[in-house]
Amino acid sequence: MEIVKLREQYLEQFIGNAESQYDAMRKLRHDIKDKYETVNELLKVQKIDETRKFISESFDLIGKSESYVKTKNNIVNAIVNAKLTMASSLGIKISCITVSDFEGIKGTDLCDLLSNTLENAITACKEIADDANKFLYLKIDRETDTYTFLIKNSIDHSVMDSNPRLTTTKADKKQHGLGTSIIREIARKYNGRCDFYESEGMFCCQVTLMADTTVLN
Repeated sequence: MEIVKLREQYLEQFIGNAESQYDAMRKLRHDIKDKYETVNELLKVQKIDETRKFISESFDLIGKSESYVKTKNNIVNAIVNAKLTMASSLGIKISCITVSDFEGIKGTDLCDLLSNTLENAITACKEIADDANKFLYLKIDRETDTYTFLIKNSIDHSVMDSNPRLTTTKADKKQHGLGTSIIREIARKYNGRCDFYESEGMFCCQVTLMADTTVLN
């Protein structure tokens, strides 16, 4: 029941994120004309410094609505873009490479897998000192019918030594802590595997899934 509740929360989050991104893009398009007119008027009166400042502020606004991925799967787009935008706003450096198609994997499983892995990585980065180098890396590969999801995040100490069972560090244990169990369950469901390890000062989660040919996206 806890897993079902958590899945429902993530699906609601997906819908909310998609709607928020759509509204943000509509507002941004609406404002572009006014911004160009403002820049034009500033240049007419030779206010170069004010123009530069205005353009810089406009770039910051556009950056907040940036899309990191644009695949053929709307669920992947919504979850990844929302999570990476959140990470970027927290000062976490982002690197993302992904395939375009996700044939053979159910949308709910993609939602659960990406939401949990990225949320865990963001939570870990948030626990690092603000002046430290924070980094999140996402790579999704596909070779024939095999998908590999690799998520890496910065750490300031060995998680495998201090917390080998990967239990949640959040205060509310009842509402959190199911993430790694859900990730492992998805791996088993698709006859794959899930590995947690550390490499070059980063915590890594690698999930391999075999495409289910009966699943239509």
